[in-house]
Amino acid sequence: MKKKKNLLPGITALEHSWIIAQAGTPQSAQYLMIVVHGRGDSLDSFMTIGEELKIPEMNYLLVNAPRAYDDGFSWYAFEPNQKTGILKSRAKLLQLIQELKTIGWAPNKIFLYGFSQGALLSCDLAMFAPFQLAGIVAISGYVYFFEEWKKSLKPSAFQTPWLITHGLEDDLLPVVTTRNQVQKLKDVGLPITWKEFMKDHEIDLHVETSFIRKWVRSKMVRTRRPTYLPPDQTSSSNSKQRFKSF
Repeated sequence: MKKKKNLLPGITALEHSWIIAQAGTPQSAQYLMIVVHGRGDSLDSFMTIGEELKIPEMNYLLVNAPRAYDDGFSWYAFEPNQKTGILKSRAKLLQLIQELKTIGWAPNKIFLYGFSQGALLSCDLAMFAPFQLAGIVAISGYVYFFEEWKKSLKPSAFQTPWLITHGLEDDLLPVVTTRNQVQKLKDVGLPITWKEFMKDHEIDLHVETSFIRKWVRSKMVRTRRPTYLPPDQTSSSNSKQRFKSF
């Protein structure tokens, strides 16, 4: 049975569910993570993210994409027709963050956490949002490069910390493609931490999630320079597949 969605007053941009930080956490110490699913999935797959990441100060806003697809939702169309959907979804996420600002959440206290399609949108928002975020976590996705993307980069893209992870055994989105795209972003000076894991197109709930937890915590206390880290060679069976297709 699906868990009941806990709605956040004042949020109308996207269908959502709200998971609050641990009781007793001072408001000044709290952060917010917007969780963006992949194609064919929904926010329901992420209802246990708080138990998985184990960051007591973190609130989570799980969102559904605006377009129905299969048994879930989708943020944009298949390649090569994804441009319009990406722009519309970017606008929805920007509206969402504006609504969050209205109710008291500063963008620099907001993380984005995206898987597959959600990873692409997290990178897109980091590049083109007119404000600095606390950080983005982009898992098993790729980057969509608009024409003249370098000229369109916002100054905040160089201030927001990025973590991009990928699986060495990903047969849906080969790691070499995303690795090369990330290098293009790093070559213009974006502060990206790139990390490869021995996994498929999935979220590893052991090694990868532990790494993400430590990285997010490091950005909550500000701030460490991004680094390249060698891939973990331990394949974990403790993983969750949260996708239908990219």
